[in-house]
Amino acid sequence: MIIKNEQGFILPVTIAISFLFFLVFTFQVNAYMTEKAFAKETEEIYKLENLMQLGIADVKMKLQDVVESVESSGSITYPAGTILYTITPQNQVSSQIIISCTTKELRKYSLRFNYHYETKEITNLIELR
Repeated sequence: MIIKNEQGFILPVTIAISFLFFLVFTFQVNAYMTEKAFAKETEEIYKLENLMQLGIADVKMKLQDVVESVESSGSITYPAGTILYTITPQNQVSSQIIISCTTKELRKYSLRFNYHYETKEITNLIELR
């Protein structure tokens, strides 16, 4: 028995439901990809900040025994990346130090500060991102 007067109700509803499912699925995949990229960038920022803290501590250690401003530069390599530093004398008892960090993912972060040899303290810290 063949029905000739079909209204075609099931096919349009099935297509609409499939379209809605596909739309929600696509939205969720996009949200997941955005969240994943954000997590990666956050991790890189933490690596940079950690590298910078290690670099500042190591440069301060190198300057602990120094009593007079001397121009110098160098690099320190860590598993997470590399630190480049430049020490420029301002006067007899202080220097301006620029520290640049570079991670293995080639993210960069720089700081500039003044170091006083008598008091062994850092002043005028400025981020140079």
